[in-house]
Amino acid sequence: MTTLRAPLVTGLLATVLLLSACGGEDPWPSAAGPVPAEPTSGESSPGSDPTGSASSTPDTDDAADPDGSDGSDGSGGGGSPAPDDGADGSDPAVQRCADGDLEAAPGTTTGEAGQRHTTVVWTNTADRPCTMSGFGGVDLRGPDDPTHGPSYSLPRSSEAASPVHLEPGGTAHTVITWLPGGDWTPTGIAITPPDETRSKTLPWPGAAVQRQDGATRPGTYIGPVTAGTG
Repeated sequence: MTTLRAPLVTGLLATVLLLSACGGEDPWPSAAGPVPAEPTSGESSPGSDPTGSASSTPDTDDAADPDGSDGSDGSGGGGSPAPDDGADGSDPAVQRCADGDLEAAPGTTTGEAGQRHTTVVWTNTADRPCTMSGFGGVDLRGPDDPTHGPSYSLPRSSEAASPVHLEPGGTAHTVITWLPGGDWTPTGIAITPPDETRSKTLPWPGAAVQRQDGATRPGTYIGPVTAGTG
């Protein structure tokens, strides 16, 4: 019987060693077994909130307004535009003078041998007040010039434009400064109110005009709309 037990014990021991090697574990674990590590602050113990101490609800301030656009921090926010309070001198309740509100008429011409000044007078014919601001447009029309053609579009002066308030029947004016001489005499003035596209044609009250189309500092130009008849 003794010779039978030794092979049996040896076989059992070999089987245990083979199973331990296949499992990849320490073949000789401690009798007391492995000791579990204490949970760190970022871990949760069994039965606690699996999300930890951080709330699952996003911060309402950051989520609702990540860039401060609710007005709490004006940097980069897109709040409501500031109301028009007439800081430019105009009344926000008064409408712009449209083409149908205005009548144009030639005024006086002054000056001598040098530059001359011809005035065009605007009259508010509507039954409500309106505002003019800017330069408008002026083209002198005449015979076909062999170099420049039949129309002379005048540049604007460097003067600053200011709003002009016109009550019903009120007037404003535009001054055309022009350089006499040459052999081209306009026959008419095509003048357009500021911010409008339709022009009114008036007779040219002056003499021959020197054409300086495209000049850097021409002697013929227009000024901004100004209050009164000039």
